[in-house]
Amino acid sequence: MGKQFKIGYLIPLLIIGGYFLATSSKTTPPSLNQARLILSQLRGGDFTHAGDKEAIDMLVTKLKQEHPEVLKGNCLDVGCGFGGTADYLVKQGFKHVWGIDIDKSTIAYAKSKYKGIAFSTLDAAAVSAQFNKKFFSFVYLFNVLYAIEDKGSVLKQLAEVAKSGAILMIFDYSAVDGGEPILDLAGNPMRPISVKEIRQQLQEAGWEVLEVRDLRSNFITWYEQLLQKLDEKKQELKGNFLEKDIAKFSATYIHILHHLHRKTLGGLIIYAKRA
Repeated sequence: MGKQFKIGYLIPLLIIGGYFLATSSKTTPPSLNQARLILSQLRGGDFTHAGDKEAIDMLVTKLKQEHPEVLKGNCLDVGCGFGGTADYLVKQGFKHVWGIDIDKSTIAYAKSKYKGIAFSTLDAAAVSAQFNKKFFSFVYLFNVLYAIEDKGSVLKQLAEVAKSGAILMIFDYSAVDGGEPILDLAGNPMRPISVKEIRQQLQEAGWEVLEVRDLRSNFITWYEQLLQKLDEKKQELKGNFLEKDIAKFSATYIHILHHLHRKTLGGLIIYAKRA
């Protein structure tokens, strides 16, 4: 990673606390989350989860090999963000994809760019109020559940709208013992998944766990690559974004990578089946 990132590991909280001191004369529209836009630009698509296309390809390969029937059914993208993942799945052969997100601005962006997909502003804890019971054959969450405090209630809601035998995929950060608080791109505290707790919550919600796979080493590689891209394209980004937003972005991922290396944060993918 080079000296730049190693030094960053020693002072991640100081960087995050101090990025607001940066100044710039540029102005940008406030409606869209600027850090997420930076992430989208660096990844070359509207993906705001770790691993972008590589992570999605993991999922697509798994489903095509083991659960090909879900490609023809109704699919729900929970926390769809800018819509890039939903669009990518459609291009991979998924027939009917819905996307929901709590952020109105990102949904407006997704609707304007990916017109063939049904996007709506909706809290994951209220999906049963909008969709019929047993409607979806496949439900997935890419780096979403870590931001939700009451994970059990959301899993129960998703179970309400899932068909019997439907597949659920959770791709997210995982909790490891100890460690200081970790902040996400919005500056909110992260709530990584506890494997022990999520197993119980899934069972209580009506999901049968099929597989839990550790992805910590993948997350490390993905974030090292992301920070390298940031270093290479920093001057280009300065033409479109405020320096303070670039600084916040950098500080956030240095901090997350720091915890991944220390093993105080992990990554995982979970597959479950609706009972």
